[in-house]
Amino acid sequence: MNSTLTIALVKADDASAVLAFEQENRNHFEEWIASRGDDFYSLQEVRSSLEQAQYLASAKREYHYLAWVGNEVVGRITLRGVEQDQYHKAFLGYRFSQRHGGHGYATAAVNAVVEQAFKEFKLNRIEAVVIIDNLPSQAIMRKCGFDEFGHSHASVLRNGIWMDMLHYEKLNTVRPV
Repeated sequence: MNSTLTIALVKADDASAVLAFEQENRNHFEEWIASRGDDFYSLQEVRSSLEQAQYLASAKREYHYLAWVGNEVVGRITLRGVEQDQYHKAFLGYRFSQRHGGHGYATAAVNAVVEQAFKEFKLNRIEAVVIIDNLPSQAIMRKCGFDEFGHSHASVLRNGIWMDMLHYEKLNTVRPV
């Protein structure tokens, strides 16, 4: 990595930096996921979504992180569906700047969030899904020690085409009690 990467939970005050990140990468992201629609790309909407993310973190239900290089957001990482009682698991999602690809930021950020989930949140399992033709994301999963455990057919509609998904998991080697 060329610059220092930092990971932090989102704050509503990050709205301007997040909006810049989302606007710069909109076309890139929409190649892989459904569009958020034009209404999302306003400072007020982004701030509102970050406020919601802060609330969900305070309720210990979801954790939304930003990956920063200097004062620029280069990625977003989320832990959704956090279950700290019986299942001790969460679902991982992420997206990173196209311009910053190839610098190892996504791998480092995913590793940091997973480590926190295992150590601080006492989770035992992290799951993720990747669209079958998203080879860079599959590489990140492998680099971060995730194992593929399943393949679902025609499970997501992307740009009018039903796409398969690959399912990944990573287990905590130190079992939480």
